[in-house]
Amino acid sequence: MTLIDPRPNVGFIPCGDAIRWLNPRIMDLDVGSRSFEQRSLASVFRSRRSTRIFSEAPIEEVASVIRETLRIHFVGEGTSHGRKLKAVVSAGALHPVKAILLDRAAGAIAYDDFADCFLAVGVRDNQHLDAFLENCRKVLPQANGHWVALIADSSDLSRLYSHYQSLLWRDAGAVIQAMALVAEARDLAFCPLGILGQQVVDALLPGNSRIVPVGVAAIGKPSLDQIPS
Repeated sequence: MTLIDPRPNVGFIPCGDAIRWLNPRIMDLDVGSRSFEQRSLASVFRSRRSTRIFSEAPIEEVASVIRETLRIHFVGEGTSHGRKLKAVVSAGALHPVKAILLDRAAGAIAYDDFADCFLAVGVRDNQHLDAFLENCRKVLPQANGHWVALIADSSDLSRLYSHYQSLLWRDAGAVIQAMALVAEARDLAFCPLGILGQQVVDALLPGNSRIVPVGVAAIGKPSLDQIPS
């Protein structure tokens, strides 16, 4: 952990380096037409809970939570070149946090925020992925939903700020909070796991030092027998 305040570097322009997935393939997931129920913000805040017992939701519903949290509304130009506007806050408007949806049938699915699409991506190391899934099951043995691994591309953030690490973790926390509220608004169960998910990075992007695991969450359908927190 660093105790030194981040400092912005003058004249930096984000590069938006693309993540090089293995054999990416665009998936046809019907998520664009899904809308929120007519619930007030106060209602969503008051009813939100971390639910540890739930069943599997349709993959389109889970993907819609990821998209609503992380999709780009527009990208800046001129002096704001490369900065992005999303629903979730971010240091420098760089939004380094990405989401990977782990599905039993489809495998690993990455959300590409620039292209606004979901990509089925190849697994480079199945042992690491199996270890990740087993770790998740140990933490939440009764969560029979989908796992969402959050990773952060530190390249732009490290160029724009010296001592940038605390900003990355604050961005990750903002994404988890926003995702929890979006899931609640759509009547889905959500629970952060308290693990980072390094095994996902090792499975999909081995040797990539600029990609940092920043959290894991589970999303599913609420069960009648729930344990709220």
